[in-house]
Amino acid sequence: MDFSLSKRRRKLNAVVDDKYATRLSMYAVPPQGNISTTEFYSTALDRLTVLRSIYNNGIKYNRGSDMYLKTVMSEIKTHLPLRPNVMEETDKNSQTKTEERRKDHISHFLLRLAYCRTEEARKWFCDSEKELFRLRLEEHREEIAQFLVQNKLKFEEVTEKEVNDKEHLIRDSSQIYGNKEKIIVYKVPFVEALELVKHRRVYVEGGMAYVPHTELVSILTGMFRTQLSKALIKCARSLPAISDDERIMSILNELTTAYDGDDFSNTKLEGQVTVAQLPTFAKTSFPPCMRNIYEVFTEMHHIKHGARLQFCLFLKGLGLSIEDVRTYFRQEFCKKMDSETYGKSGHDYMVRHLFGKEGKRSDKTPYGCMKIITGSGPSSGDCHGCPFKHMDANNLEKKLDSWKIPKVQTREILRLVEGQHYQIACSKYYEVTHKKGDAGFGLNHPNQYFLESQKALGNKVNVGKQGYQSSQSSSIQGSQSSSVQGSQSSSQSVPNTKNTAPILTSADLEELEVDDDFDDM
Repeated sequence: MDFSLSKRRRKLNAVVDDKYATRLSMYAVPPQGNISTTEFYSTALDRLTVLRSIYNNGIKYNRGSDMYLKTVMSEIKTHLPLRPNVMEETDKNSQTKTEERRKDHISHFLLRLAYCRTEEARKWFCDSEKELFRLRLEEHREEIAQFLVQNKLKFEEVTEKEVNDKEHLIRDSSQIYGNKEKIIVYKVPFVEALELVKHRRVYVEGGMAYVPHTELVSILTGMFRTQLSKALIKCARSLPAISDDERIMSILNELTTAYDGDDFSNTKLEGQVTVAQLPTFAKTSFPPCMRNIYEVFTEMHHIKHGARLQFCLFLKGLGLSIEDVRTYFRQEFCKKMDSETYGKSGHDYMVRHLFGKEGKRSDKTPYGCMKIITGSGPSSGDCHGCPFKHMDANNLEKKLDSWKIPKVQTREILRLVEGQHYQIACSKYYEVTHKKGDAGFGLNHPNQYFLESQKALGNKVNVGKQGYQSSQSSSIQGSQSSSVQGSQSSSQSVPNTKNTAPILTSADLEELEVDDDFDDM
């Protein structure tokens, strides 16, 4: 990296470097210096992968269970590794260690910008970051003392005499029974230890909580979340200062809906799936969002613009050729309108555009789950979107009943939906329809659902090296540098992950609105 800093900025940077002395951070000081466009996006995406893993596995497994810890810690070590301090380390090891901690620092602030804009996004980010912080505290307990000193957290250590005088009270309250070794206790204002007080796991006297060092994790995670929550609100208030910069905002918008797996734009499926197979696949292997659109299309012989975009790209990801999709759309629409009207409707143009044969002639990528969930929901007469997110409970229950989902599992799915765990609800639907106790994969994409379903049903689908894989690697195009000053950053363009076709921009959507006057037919 090329840092050309003023004396004042070098001083600030020294403060940041000092924060890298441990693997634990409260992220109190914003990053300084330059960051390339490539690193801007890929760094944030790596952290986002970890946070999503924490969220999804926290619902799937009990937090603290062996399976939860094994899965999440594997993701952390893959995408956000942090080397420990060693007494005698080489220059190379020291440099790598600094780069890892710098990446952790910068990625946190980049995601602050992306997830500060709504209350729902702030809550999700705070909860996920808090859990990441807790896991690191548990993993690196030996660095907590140094962490307290660096962050000027003046927790008064109780004298040995006072500990001896109150030892039985402290041990009984904190449930420390078998261990007869000397215990280290800190005096903490009880308002900083409300979680421990709530569960009666700490001795309180004179407004002070006597907290054993083993319970400091609970205190520190509470402080971390409070501080981060306040910082996100400040960040949201400051965001208008950069909202006019489309380069920055386009990247931040992309991060909130980013899909970090395969994009299914270059699969080797073409020719293996035919239009004639769609009725069978819709019942056995389509995810609920696509099954719903297919059924409406088959029954009404018409779907509106949002559903056409979502469904056409899904069919493209399945491997249907452009001619197959054009023929399928024409045959279905022409059951309700004549050929001349269909030719003027712009529906055929839309198909050619999505396959890169019109307009800017760029292939479009099938929508991932986050894109569908966070996108504009369906209005009256529409059928696009995610049924778990956009259907009300009564209609969703009726829909699941029509798909022969047992009542017990339906209630379980509805509970997940009520808790806004839409992708987990979809995974549950997969488990029920495929008679599996565990889906065995993290669901992030409708086309991923289809391929996993085909594998589960024993159907051979050759996806090739560029098709469906579990790779999380990203190769971002572009290397022009941009500055990151505090919490404000700039970039040259929205970078694309490996094998990612261009996403649909607002200009593309406007271009696709061609003579679209037939939605009410």
